[in-house]
Amino acid sequence: MWNSTIWNYYPVKRDSNMRPWELLLRNVNVLHSVLERAEPELSSLELDAKRLFILCTVEAHPFPADLARALSLPKPSMTFLVKKLEESGYLRRQGEKGDLRRYRLTITPSGIKARDKGAEVVNGIFGACFNSLSAADQATFNRIVDQLQPRTSKTKQRPSR
Repeated sequence: MWNSTIWNYYPVKRDSNMRPWELLLRNVNVLHSVLERAEPELSSLELDAKRLFILCTVEAHPFPADLARALSLPKPSMTFLVKKLEESGYLRRQGEKGDLRRYRLTITPSGIKARDKGAEVVNGIFGACFNSLSAADQATFNRIVDQLQPRTSKTKQRPSR
């Protein structure tokens, strides 16, 4: 897990002339701050941020390669994390009919419990930050984040040469 002091190394201007990377860095700082504060409780559930995100996303993306793409994780990292979640009893692999090389991930009842408890911890921490904003700022934040979400497609676009 990144230490927020690493990310705070570069001073960030707090004005409207902020460069895009500076704004992105501030967003990363918020994310890491929330996850660092959640870490002790997540650890008690045998989770970390990546494993929690996998449990929260696996039902929408049950195939490991799709899940890795959705979470922007390298496939070897996904394999390692899936094995850890299987060892914890939170995920199960099931072979795919008709293609013995492919398998589907399913979340177990204990995985659902851990996911819900972990999400509740993160929701509480980020919710306190979010609720410090006015209702209008919350709505604006939601709208902007929705607009910035990547538009995904089934085929990866290659950079032009």
